[in-house]
Amino acid sequence: MLNNEYPAPTPELRNLFIAGIFGIFITLFLLFFEPFDIDITTGKNSIASLFYFGFITTSVLAFFTFFLPLIFPQLFADSHWRVKHQIIFCLVILFVIATLNGLYTNYINSLQFSWANYWWIINRTFVLGGIPFSFLILIDYRRKNVANDEVAQYILGRKKTLDQSPKPTVWSISTDLKNETFSFDDHDFSCAVASGNYIDIFSTSDGQLKRKTYRITLASFEKQLDVAHLKRCHRSYLVNMNKVINVSGNAQGLKLTLSDQVGEVPVSRKYIPIVRQYFSEST
Repeated sequence: MLNNEYPAPTPELRNLFIAGIFGIFITLFLLFFEPFDIDITTGKNSIASLFYFGFITTSVLAFFTFFLPLIFPQLFADSHWRVKHQIIFCLVILFVIATLNGLYTNYINSLQFSWANYWWIINRTFVLGGIPFSFLILIDYRRKNVANDEVAQYILGRKKTLDQSPKPTVWSISTDLKNETFSFDDHDFSCAVASGNYIDIFSTSDGQLKRKTYRITLASFEKQLDVAHLKRCHRSYLVNMNKVINVSGNAQGLKLTLSDQVGEVPVSRKYIPIVRQYFSEST
C-alpha cells in the first residue's frame, strides 16, 4: 500500500485556512492539557504566549502545504507521489513544528537547550501526532481509492460506445504565433497535452498515431472548441471522450484509456465531476 498512488499536495487557498484552524486547535490544546508542562500563570508563561505555539503551527503548515507546492510544482506532482511520500511529508512537518515549539518552550521557561529535553519533546510530538497522522493517511487513501473506483465503474456502465460518436467536424485553431492556424478532424483527434506554452496534439492518420506540436496554451486551445465530447480532464490534458474505452479509479483520481494507444490519461480530482456528468448526460 505504501507504494500506491496518492494525491500530491497542491497550493490551494483552503490549505491556508486549514493551517489557521490547526494553529487555533494547538493553542487551545496547550491551554487545556499543558502537555509540555507549561506554566501559564506568570511572566513569559502567560496565556498570550500560547498563541505563539499556534502561530508556529500555522506558519509551518502554510509553508509546507501551500508555498512549497507553489514554488516546486514538479516535486509535488501526482505522477510520482505515493502514500509513503505523504506519510514522510507529514512526519517532516511534525518534526519542524516540534523543533520550533521545543525551542520556544525553552525560551518561555528560561531553560538552556539540552538534547534530552529536545528528544523528549520530539518523542511526545510524534506519539501525539505522527502515529495518528499515519493511520489517517492510510484510511484516507482507502476512502479515496474506493470512491474513485466507484465513479469509474459508474462511468463504464453509462458511457457511450464508439458507434454513437457524432459526425466528424474539422476545427481550425489559431495559435499564439501571428497568422498561424492549424486544422484537425475531431474524429481522428485523441488528446492534447500541455507542455508550457505549447501543446502536443495526438491524432490518428492512416491508422497510425501521430503527434504534432503547436505554440498555443491548452487553455487557449480549449476556448476555441465548442463541442461536448472534447473535454478538459486535467490541467495538462484535453481528451476526446469518444475515444475512451476504459476507466479506472485510484486515490489520485481516474485514469482514462483511449482507443488509439496513447496510454492512460489522468483525470484530476477537480475534473472528476465534469467527466462523470458528461457520460451521465450522453446516454
